[in-house]
Amino acid sequence: MTTFVLVHGSWAGGWNWARLRPLLEAEGHRVLCPTLSGLADRGHLAGDHIGLSTHIEDITRLLRWEDLDEVVLVGHSYGGMVVTGVLGAVPERIAHIVYIDAFRPEPGQSAFDALPVLPDLFGEPPAEHPWGWSPVDLTMLGITDPAELEWMAAKCTPMPTRTHREPLPRPDHDASGVPVTYVHAAAAAFFTETAQKAAAAGATVVTWPDAAHYPHVQHPQRTARLLLDLC
Repeated sequence: MTTFVLVHGSWAGGWNWARLRPLLEAEGHRVLCPTLSGLADRGHLAGDHIGLSTHIEDITRLLRWEDLDEVVLVGHSYGGMVVTGVLGAVPERIAHIVYIDAFRPEPGQSAFDALPVLPDLFGEPPAEHPWGWSPVDLTMLGITDPAELEWMAAKCTPMPTRTHREPLPRPDHDASGVPVTYVHAAAAAFFTETAQKAAAAGATVVTWPDAAHYPHVQHPQRTARLLLDLC
């Protein structure tokens, strides 16, 4: 049995893995899909105090309190910022790290540093929640199926601004021995350069030309097979 910890992206929550999780569990694996502080079912905790460091602590504490070792740690989109921080904090607990069309920042980089196009895409937070951005138009991220749009739009919640402005801390430990897989969903061009840099750094890069930014939603069977092949 492998333990998978799946970390969602901006505006989302643990719910975002609903199509992928049962496919992994059906093969006998343990799957944890935590919601990061201030989002979705933990949205009541939202505010300008929630940043990247909060979310790194969320997942690091989960691994410690659940006594998890040999974990396959998966991050989607902004979740790549989080899992990179977790890897630097507790590499001894991680057997493999997987980025699904995600940030893979360097220490000292914020999400906005890594992808400078984002401030224009996100705009300014509205007056009703000045601490966080409203969800963007998901069609820009490759979600076009009406049922998928309805499902995701109903569950997405504002994203605290500090999460994308706070830089990744320097790692506490050397994590160079942990294998890395990067899934590049090439139909959405946001992370093309990130995938190239990952390959240059020695990661295994898998490119899906027909997949947009949410392959675990749009192609759950394919995503499950990739993760199961790591077991």
